[in-house]
Amino acid sequence: MSELTSRRAFMAGGVVAGATSMLGSAAAQAPQSSARKLKIGVIGVGKWSFMTYCWSDIIEGSKPGSSRGNFGMPFLNMEITHVWDPDPAAAQKFAEQLDIVRVNKFDDMLGKIDGLIFAGMVDVPYMKTLAKPYLEAGIPTYLSRPFAYSLRDIDDILESAAKGNAPIIATAKFEHYREIPALRNKLKNVGTIKMVQAAAHTVDFPMHFHIQFMMLKILGYDVKRVSLFYEQATKSRYVHETYLYPGNDTQPPYICTIDGSEIPDSFHIRVVGDQGIETASMPRGYDTWQESLLHRYAPQVIDMQRTFYGQNFEPYDIVRKKTEIYLTAFYSALERGGAPVDVGSVPADWRVRTPDIDTSPTFQASGTGKA
Repeated sequence: MSELTSRRAFMAGGVVAGATSMLGSAAAQAPQSSARKLKIGVIGVGKWSFMTYCWSDIIEGSKPGSSRGNFGMPFLNMEITHVWDPDPAAAQKFAEQLDIVRVNKFDDMLGKIDGLIFAGMVDVPYMKTLAKPYLEAGIPTYLSRPFAYSLRDIDDILESAAKGNAPIIATAKFEHYREIPALRNKLKNVGTIKMVQAAAHTVDFPMHFHIQFMMLKILGYDVKRVSLFYEQATKSRYVHETYLYPGNDTQPPYICTIDGSEIPDSFHIRVVGDQGIETASMPRGYDTWQESLLHRYAPQVIDMQRTFYGQNFEPYDIVRKKTEIYLTAFYSALERGGAPVDVGSVPADWRVRTPDIDTSPTFQASGTGKA
């Protein structure tokens, strides 16, 4: 058996087993109002962290929130109790804001939490090391996007999860929107798909290019080729990505184009078929911050809680597949000048290296060492 086959078999075995974590089978059920709150640990509250300005405003809905304000009421059955960040000052600031415990070592939360949230993008290159003790201990974990910068890393992460039967959730927020099942249901109206066009508000690539994962959730993960062009590594004002779907006996091959720019909507999707056109869109602005929390951020946090109660958001192999597609896009941009690249052809040890997302000096300074 090849190494790759062995790895995939190991991960597949963890898909079912991961549905029951250290919380026990009863914990997989919906929480009761009288149940104690789940204790949640957080890693990543510095640069590019969602936790510091929106997720904590939802999870700790009645505590002092960010400068924009919190949700205004207890919303979920979990509470943040511990935090670690490679920058002790960032961790201390967050701990004081919520009156929680700042731990000195990244694995000091073991045995003290029911679930773990990786909340920042800076630590993604080291996440396989940071997550390993928690996953192997069976702690349900949210993995920060884009999940890994090499196939080797995502395989290591998923093997750790399978070893500990740990439920995981690895998503961007667009993957949780109700527009996904609604549009999937309407695909039957368009007949044979001719092409799909998508556009998203994107002024900071790749940090805010959630739509690349959303389109996979809508159309499926059977992508044959990917191409990607972007203006610059970060703060890109224009991005163009293309997925080639190979089709099947009833559906000829078609392309999905994804453009990022300064459009006013969060996203706009248009599916063109021989029998009609279906669309979906979402406004970017809301009247209040609380409305924005409810519509743009809460769906993902709600699914985090479901995962922390022992339910995988999606199988391990889907997490690997969408990571592979993401990495294939970067391979197209960095190694092929934007030319299409076959999914499955990117070397396992090839690593994305772009400014700001490549290394984390604060992580190095923490003494933990680079993975």
